[in-house]
Amino acid sequence: MRAPRLTTVALLFIGTTVAQNARVLNEEGSRSLAKGDLASALARFQRAARLEPANTEIQFNIGLALVRMGQPKNAFTHLQRAAADPSLAPESHYLLGTAHFAAGDYANVAAQLSDLRTSAHAEHVLYMLEESYRLTGRVAEARETFRELNRRFPDSSWTHYLLGEAHENQSENEKAIEEYKNALNKDAAQPNANFAIGYIYWRDHNYEAAKPWLEKQLAVQPCHALASYYLGEIARTDQDLNSAERFYRRAIGCDEHNAKAHIGLGIVLGELTRSDEAVRELQRAIRLDPKNTTPHYRLAVLYGKLGRKGEAEAEYARVKQMQAAARQDTRQQPQPVR
Repeated sequence: MRAPRLTTVALLFIGTTVAQNARVLNEEGSRSLAKGDLASALARFQRAARLEPANTEIQFNIGLALVRMGQPKNAFTHLQRAAADPSLAPESHYLLGTAHFAAGDYANVAAQLSDLRTSAHAEHVLYMLEESYRLTGRVAEARETFRELNRRFPDSSWTHYLLGEAHENQSENEKAIEEYKNALNKDAAQPNANFAIGYIYWRDHNYEAAKPWLEKQLAVQPCHALASYYLGEIARTDQDLNSAERFYRRAIGCDEHNAKAHIGLGIVLGELTRSDEAVRELQRAIRLDPKNTTPHYRLAVLYGKLGRKGEAEAEYARVKQMQAAARQDTRQQPQPVR
């Protein structure tokens, strides 16, 4: 009669040990997260989840780390599991809304955030709701939400950021930059204002002015794919190929679907005479953006340099076919009535 009882005790001991190990890993991950070491934090949280997959706190922490790392789509499942826990539901829905917003999935933002207008994150919630309504054509709701944000938080960093966007959309770049700076004065960690200023300068071909703002964005958000991409573009323009490669790879690490970053990396690797890698990157860009002629053209140039004449001619032919098809599509578009 003793054996079954001993087995039960052993199982309880094993279960307790597993839970303790998961808790220790979760605590270690939380400390890494607080230090900004996101990769180490995520690795520890994932190990903890393998030991205790039903632990909603661990699932929440995985989602939080992924959002901060710029991988919002990968966070959805973990945050949905955490949201089933009533004690974690409000923060989980806030992070889910943030993840949908960061992923450009604007239609699903309101479902997560509508009940959080009076939460501790109200300013950010109202900003995301306003932008999501605007970008999905819900104009009246966007207008009303902006009025609420402006009424309740007139000097919020998010209010200034929205005003900056409004000026930028009207090509009033100096006023836009002033508002983005106002946003940063209110919150130096404002998620996207440094990038917004850097992008305005980059778009105006003022790369010297753009660079420090893009670098500041990476200091605030190390996994900002677009800031890394445009720094790569600036480095490539300056013929700093090693820096360009590093920034393009960083952009891809944050967003592997960024076809332009794969194109830039392919071009740089070609110039560094790492031809096989260059071909692979350009082919990845084609798979990600099949209608873009640029990677086909760059492949043609690269194949020509490598003496692969037949492949070069085939890529040039594809470019011509795609351009002809694009012109045909344009001619078939309905013309405005004059």
